[in-house]
Amino acid sequence: MLGGRGGGAVPWRLKELIPEALKKAGGKEKLKRGLVLSAWKEVAGKELAQLTEPVALEAGTLTVRVADAVVAHQLTYSRLALLRRYGERFPGVVKEIRFVVGPVEAPPPPPSAPSENPEAARKALTLAQSAPPELRERVARAALALFRRTQGRPCPICGSPSETHPCPTCQRLLESPWVRKEAERLKRGRPSGLEGEALLVARHLARQSLLSEMEALYPQALRDASLRPLLRDLAQRFGALFPGETLPEAVRSLLAKEA
Repeated sequence: MLGGRGGGAVPWRLKELIPEALKKAGGKEKLKRGLVLSAWKEVAGKELAQLTEPVALEAGTLTVRVADAVVAHQLTYSRLALLRRYGERFPGVVKEIRFVVGPVEAPPPPPSAPSENPEAARKALTLAQSAPPELRERVARAALALFRRTQGRPCPICGSPSETHPCPTCQRLLESPWVRKEAERLKRGRPSGLEGEALLVARHLARQSLLSEMEALYPQALRDASLRPLLRDLAQRFGALFPGETLPEAVRSLLAKEA
């Protein structure tokens, strides 16, 4: 409280004072600019984000630095699509995108996956609700520790609960030359005689390999049109093996222009 005229108390009205302070300091514009720049990776997609870097937003024009002139020229054809995606997120903010050639800073490594098991946390919380109020926190902690020990998080390949990831069975199969050979067969569109966890691991290896090859080939295909049939072949094999999954956005966008 602060004293007003006549000695009366005047309450702080933070909801009114903070926006006004931000406005005076240019805080809203800085916040808007920061949000637009940080959204570039999502708007452009993982592959394009590795070749580019948003550097400024001034008077509605977003400046994006590109590694070389060939890529910058190719990106001009994607300008309208990028503007449309920005318009969906920040209506009226980004009115133009300008590509300039220059050194691109390497993106930071992705954050590590959280170690928490959401299913174990949910079960522990449910169990704790039946305990007396003063004991709920202790019951929740004890139950969570128990569920973690007995179940673990699902293996990203086979889905079985495990304390280690991949689970020991999948880890052993990942190192098997036989399974790796079958993964190569799957990559080439050939049937595999594997079943169960071995088939899941082979499909996992084939998926990772196809995605890695597309990611490595994309920047070259962006510069050299003669390499795009190779990229299309990889994309078709990926789609045949994993019909429920979508291709990386940048790959899909580039191939759509060639259709």
